[in-house]
Amino acid sequence: MSIAVPALVLLVGAVLPALLTTLRGRPVDRLAGLIVTGPLVTLVLTLLTSAYGRPAYLDVALILALLSFAGALVFARFFSRTL
Repeated sequence: MSIAVPALVLLVGAVLPALLTTLRGRPVDRLAGLIVTGPLVTLVLTLLTSAYGRPAYLDVALILALLSFAGALVFARFFSRTL
């Protein structure tokens, strides 16, 4: 668990700017933030799975990975229609 804590701190530190980009900014920046935030949060949940030994977090991480990819595709398609 001692190795997982610094890794979690670094990943959470990387999630914050990506999340702020997703919440604020132009639509292109929001799409980039959404694409970056999904895998980062998936990695955080995967590290939590290994750190705490709870396999339920891995299920949530896999579902999040699929939904974030689908959400990025939907947002990109919507964004292409507005141009």
